Amino acid sequence: MLRKLRIRDLETLDWLGRYRSFARTAEEASITQPALSKWLRELEDTLGLPLFERTSRRVAPTAYGESMLECIARILTDLRTVQPAFDALTRGTSLPLKIGMLPYISMRLLPGVIEHLSRLAPTLQINFSENTLDYLLPLMQRRELDMVVCRLDATALTSGFSVTELYSDEIVIVAPKDHPLQQLSRVTWRDASTYPWIMPPMGSPMRMALEVEFAQAGVAMPRILMESTSHLSNCAVARRVPCLFVSTRLRRGETDLNSELRQLPLSLSTAARKIGVLTAEPHSAAVSTVLAALQAASGGKS
Repeated sequence: MLRKLRIRDLETLDWLGRYRSFARTAEEASITQPALSKWLRELEDTLGLPLFERTSRRVAPTAYGESMLECIARILTDLRTVQPAFDALTRGTSLPLKIGMLPYISMRLLPGVIEHLSRLAPTLQINFSENTLDYLLPLMQRRELDMVVCRLDATALTSGFSVTELYSDEIVIVAPKDHPLQQLSRVTWRDASTYPWIMPPMGSPMRMALEVEFAQAGVAMPRILMESTSHLSNCAVARRVPCLFVSTRLRRGETDLNSELRQLPLSLSTAARKIGVLTAEPHSAAVSTVLAALQAASGGKS
């Protein structure tokens, strides 16, 4: 039965998984709702497995449905690259390599990667995205990204992708140099909870690491000014408002963005320090080239 599924069938299942609605899916597929319901029921009967649970208000994939939708998403993503690949070959180029990086990591690595590629692989194009791992990893699983540069926490290490370690990096808590906490010789998480924070997005690994620290200290989460992953924006806000946020320890001479910031004596006990790259095997020539560029930019082998 799976061999008989057409591309349109895969698209219909994908729409149903995205919309969680028979009405919207039927409209997208240009069929009636009864026809869609009958087709899905016949597919499930043939497979002998329930793919979706139906209620009076919505439809939701079962565990079997989720597994199938993950495979379908990868297939459709690959198919959508065929025409762009043809167009790139016609222009005498190739498809851009899609890289996802965590905020702060890109500040250290990306300039060196681009410099390396401009010298050794000038025709290789990069499509760069910056976000948190909880956002980037699903894109990687759907093959919408070719590699992800991230902290090698448990989620990354058990994702099923090949791991290449780059370097170790410390997460620090920073505040403006004239912040009241900078006057204290010893700062606790209770002290830090009395001032406003710029927090990483809800659900991101860094946000969860901060929540653990405040919980272990037995204090409530501080007042949140905003959620942000932009170091530039965080610095700009901190110049006006006495707030705290997470950053990364930069090497001397890398940037002057932290010139108005000072590290506080607080550490994230659960934050992974190792930085690495997640890739799918086997590596294409482009992926191998960018891996070498990342290693060079991080101070590893070229």
